Amino acid sequence: MSHGGVESTRDTKKGEERRSSLSGRPKADDFGRSVSKIAVAQICESVGYQGCKESALEALADISIRYLCDLGKNASFHANLAGRTECNVFDITRALEDLGDSHGFPGASEVGSCLVGSGTVREIVQFVDTKEEIPFAQPVPKFPVVRNQKLIPSFEHMKETPSGKHTPSWLPAFPDPHTYNHTPMWNERGSDPCADKIEQAR
Repeated sequence: MSHGGVESTRDTKKGEERRSSLSGRPKADDFGRSVSKIAVAQICESVGYQGCKESALEALADISIRYLCDLGKNASFHANLAGRTECNVFDITRALEDLGDSHGFPGASEVGSCLVGSGTVREIVQFVDTKEEIPFAQPVPKFPVVRNQKLIPSFEHMKETPSGKHTPSWLPAFPDPHTYNHTPMWNERGSDPCADKIEQAR
């Protein structure tokens, strides 16, 4: 999706500030936020939008993240209520029904009905049957993303022999001796408790 070819100066300044703040260390939710922005952009494109502003995309992604968090909390609540620590499909169905309470859903007034025949489940099944799945344009890496993990070289790799026979050569080599042989110590003066009390009293 394009941004419509037009960006206001306010959006440009915010984008520059955001990019400068992102140039540092990545935050914990950056991966999930990026994936949700891609998903929201594809949903918008599938319903006919040609482009959108970055701020609108951020807002819709934020709404989708909040919805998923609320869904997870609600499903966890129903699992805990049933005495379980992990959620199952019935907890998620109950959570979907709870989140849909504001506008209602078919079959909500039936007490003691089977969750498999729930109106929410029927709507999801109908949606999956009628809509074509839109995969991500590029494969999404698994979380957490590990990039070029630098391993400590082994004794064999460094062509060194371990210091003792009990140390296998395939283990990572020890660091250079200058990093651990000598540690400077502070010269601590001897303290006299009586003199310290007299000094404090003055």
